[in-house]
Amino acid sequence: MRQLSGMDVSFLNMETSATFGHVSSMNLFDPTGVPGGAGVEVTKQLILERLDHLAPFRRRLVEVPFGLDLPYWIDDPDFDIDFHVRHHAVPSPGTPEQLGEVVSRIHARALDRRRPLWELYVIEGVDGGRLIAQLTKVHHAAIDGASGALMLAAILDLDPDLRPSGVPVEWEAEHVPNEAELLQRTMVEYVKRPEKMIRLSVRTLRELAESTNTGGLHALADLIAQPMPGPVGSLLRHRLRETSGVDTDHAPALPPTRAPRTPWNHQISPHRRFAFTSLPLDSAKSVRRTFGCTFNDVVMALCAGALRRYLVAHDCLPPESLIAMVPVSVRSGTEDDTYQNRVSALLADLATNEADPVARLRRIQASMNRAKDDFRAIPAESLQDFTTFAPPAVAARVMRMYSRLRIADRMNPPFNLIISNVPGPAQPLYSAGARLEHFYPVSALIDGQGLNMTVQSYNGNLDFGFIADRELVPDVWLLTELLQESMDELLALV
Repeated sequence: MRQLSGMDVSFLNMETSATFGHVSSMNLFDPTGVPGGAGVEVTKQLILERLDHLAPFRRRLVEVPFGLDLPYWIDDPDFDIDFHVRHHAVPSPGTPEQLGEVVSRIHARALDRRRPLWELYVIEGVDGGRLIAQLTKVHHAAIDGASGALMLAAILDLDPDLRPSGVPVEWEAEHVPNEAELLQRTMVEYVKRPEKMIRLSVRTLRELAESTNTGGLHALADLIAQPMPGPVGSLLRHRLRETSGVDTDHAPALPPTRAPRTPWNHQISPHRRFAFTSLPLDSAKSVRRTFGCTFNDVVMALCAGALRRYLVAHDCLPPESLIAMVPVSVRSGTEDDTYQNRVSALLADLATNEADPVARLRRIQASMNRAKDDFRAIPAESLQDFTTFAPPAVAARVMRMYSRLRIADRMNPPFNLIISNVPGPAQPLYSAGARLEHFYPVSALIDGQGLNMTVQSYNGNLDFGFIADRELVPDVWLLTELLQESMDELLALV
């Protein structure tokens, strides 16, 4: 058994009837000349042979009674590969729009929490039957972007000649704890909580004092840390000494102003639209070299240019700039669990109220640099650890109330959308000989943010996936055209 972290559980608590906590990827394979490559049976065999490297695929949730504590993962004793790997198809002729519609409908269904939190759909009939698509849904409680890339590497191969051996790997299922065992574990955790809460409070106060040079906060932290009698005091002083200056994670930086409202910054529905497109990686590299910026700055500028064009076309471009939340991996490489959320975020100005593309890129670059400086100010480990102290039953109720009261329709959002850039493999990958052509991400939406733009680099391409609320952004495919225009605009300056 392994208990979920507070960050992991936050993705479970976010779920309502309209908000789903899973993320997906749509992979396009070319099985030409490889009978069965990337097909249903081959995919099942590959997963069964590599389950020892695919912990999220065999883990299921065990909830603590009454939601009194964070749930646990166990290796599912009733694992059923036929439940998780499913066969699907698109109608002829299998256009990108038809495939996007199929993905939209599959993505807009919650995962069954009684089983391991993933599904994989093998979708045939794409591009007149020339290609096979695989849509993989995995709950965000089990993986983040970086661990999702590791999972992809565990399923696929660099060698096009590798085939399944037909011998499933041996792994050991776990006992499903009963309610009495779970409550006993919870009582032990409750005994530990007073010391943990004090330790986190002192550490956070000291970090705030160091980042803001505030003497009063130092004094308050020292007061809390005054010697306490007995073994509890000794343990507390030991833990406080351990926490000085060792954190490497960082908390989200606050935006300088409230984000303006856009058509997608409202209460979302349960329904989705998905569009996808690819741009050459070399084009983005040319822009990066010409303007001396980072690769992520180029991605942000491309998305900002597309969003500005979209808002102008709909006569709703706000005078204030849009603000994007940018997820940032905080993995150190020393984690004891590869498949765990180790992600924070920063907020950046998209300069959508700037018409000149070079000035827009420069503003984005400056905003990202400032956000990175703020990002380093307060380690996020402290803030993320506080999520441990919110019982899941309470946190889930808060999210349902937020949705029921339609708060997203009543106030401006802290940011307008999430833009995520996930680095992927630079060389081609294969599934039993079938070549992976593209790797399109399909991310999650929350109330108030009805649009998400995520890009995955793979084998010389930038593969963009745009997921949107079906009612708020009905013409999401327009963004794929506007993204290409944004790239052409920057390349013309190169």
